[in-house]
Amino acid sequence: MAKTKITMFLDPELIEWLDLNRDEETSRSAYLRILIRKDMKAKSRRKTALIATTNDVFSNPVITADLIPDDLKDFTDLIIEWWPIRKQKGGSCTTSVANRIFKTLRSFPSQDRKEALEKAISNGWKDVFPLKKGYKPEEPKNHPNQKVFKASEVDLPPTLAELNENNANKFMEDF
Repeated sequence: MAKTKITMFLDPELIEWLDLNRDEETSRSAYLRILIRKDMKAKSRRKTALIATTNDVFSNPVITADLIPDDLKDFTDLIIEWWPIRKQKGGSCTTSVANRIFKTLRSFPSQDRKEALEKAISNGWKDVFPLKKGYKPEEPKNHPNQKVFKASEVDLPPTLAELNENNANKFMEDF
């Protein structure tokens, strides 16, 4: 890279400021180059930040109810509550990602959609996942064949009051 020599005329207060802010090893011209490079880097970062902004309505951490498809309107509050969590966790927030998530939610049974969104919110997930079914089926409550214990249906040994003294001694000898 070819360098071009320039000549600058500085006021005495500018020269004084340069001398106060530079290191002893750094010349005035080197310090001016450092300042120019810092300014160039700062401006290039600002340009990339301006370029990165898009008109994508889903890129905001807060989305509105009108962005939710009609078939998922029942879950609007949960989706709106979960979207900032997704954004905060570093998840990509674009229209195409939102459409993929909506498609995923539609693939769940309707009764599982709410629970999947609630789990994503409570666990801070970037995505929604299908619910895992338990390995053991739940035992039914109040099964019709449930056996109810009734003392009247069980043969209990007689009480001592029922046995007279002679029969009680004989009964105890058997044991």
